[in-house]
Amino acid sequence: MRYQLLGALRIADPAPRTITAPKVETLFATLLIRANHTVTTDELIAELWGENPPRHARTALHVYVSQIRKQIPSPRPGAAVLHTKPQGYQMEVDENLVDAVELQRMHALGRSLLETDPEAALVPLRHAVGLFRGPVLAGIRNGLVVGNFAEWAEEVRVDCLHAIGRAALATNRHRELIGELVQWVEEHPLHEPLREVLMVALTRAGRRAEALAAYQSTRRVLHEELGLEPGEAMRRLQLAILSADVGLVPAA
Repeated sequence: MRYQLLGALRIADPAPRTITAPKVETLFATLLIRANHTVTTDELIAELWGENPPRHARTALHVYVSQIRKQIPSPRPGAAVLHTKPQGYQMEVDENLVDAVELQRMHALGRSLLETDPEAALVPLRHAVGLFRGPVLAGIRNGLVVGNFAEWAEEVRVDCLHAIGRAALATNRHRELIGELVQWVEEHPLHEPLREVLMVALTRAGRRAEALAAYQSTRRVLHEELGLEPGEAMRRLQLAILSADVGLVPAA
């Protein structure tokens, strides 16, 4: 059994299944994000209804908790257990069965290998990115817990993409990565480090004019969206490309 948060909420048992009732789905996701920690009743009510909960919110919450317990086959190896606590509820689960924990572990491993063994770093970093099945918790109301989690997960994903780019440059895989880099930049147009990796990859592939065009595109997007100019690192990179700095091209 596995619990999947990096996309639409799913329980793999072993075939993936979803929770169709929106409030029950939101409640399940919230408890799973805060697995093995107590989430207070007030926090859960705020997550489900925001600042204007209905008068009978606590009663409704108890009903949703009962429905969640029906979603978890017990006793089963790997099955989560939902405990009632004095202040609220706690989802007890083996964290190794939650994809978000696996994401965190693979990201940390890839990052730790990036400087010393970029070839090896590519494996956990690629694995981490592959855990995403679409927008994080797609379709679930964006409360504080779910919203913060989705933001964190996306930040980790983008950092993995950037690290993959750096590892590819370090292992002379720049040509094969250009297509993916273009896609990633389109998905995250304001992320300068990804654009810098793309500029280096294009330059090393002998596509200097495209690399300079990528800089101008970055400058335009940043100005239109944020009213800013590219950062110092990107400006230095542009000057290096203009001057044909040998540090940007692979060894013969």
